[in-house]
Amino acid sequence: MASEVPLRGPHDPGRRAGRFHTAREPMPLAGWLRYPAAWWRARRGDTPERPWIVPAGIGWLRRRIRSDWVVLELGAGRSTPWFARRAGQVISFEDIEFWVDETRSRLRMLGLQNVELRHRPVEELAAEVDSLPNASFDLVAMDFLESPTVTRIDVLKPAMTKVRPGGYLLLDDSDRPGYSQAFELLAGWRFRKFVGVKDGWPEACETGIFRRPK
Repeated sequence: MASEVPLRGPHDPGRRAGRFHTAREPMPLAGWLRYPAAWWRARRGDTPERPWIVPAGIGWLRRRIRSDWVVLELGAGRSTPWFARRAGQVISFEDIEFWVDETRSRLRMLGLQNVELRHRPVEELAAEVDSLPNASFDLVAMDFLESPTVTRIDVLKPAMTKVRPGGYLLLDDSDRPGYSQAFELLAGWRFRKFVGVKDGWPEACETGIFRRPK
């Protein structure tokens, strides 16, 4: 996130082994090749308008998202227009006012009208997600800033029921120790991981994408 965004004290999902090592493994060659560009973007504050996940995961999603998909995005921002350009409908939740205003402004500028952006406190996110119809989303993307009392695992529990059979759930930073319970909750789902450096964040990261059995 940009430095001007106000941050609260987030929940700490656990530390990685180091800058060049996730909680599970060292950074692969692809991450090293992207590292100089990520470092330069971090220095300049220049972040592309796309999901803030491992770039290999972005490419993987780009090849799969279809124009009839319905996407549930938990954490709005630069990723929201990216999803809106490719999917049929996007429902996006965000609790930080800065990103709500920035996202709405950008969607208006691009003329994208297939996004329902909801400004909700993160403490209400699990209940909001739980109220949505089950098995109604082709993709659920989880990349929101937690609070001291609400973690991604708390929201994952209702969110996983909203994925249609054969659909996908994206959990960014899936290597963090605090998210290990996700693998228990999603046992039986096919898991694919992407390890590398994010835009403007020169550190080894992991993005996990789970596929619900049909």
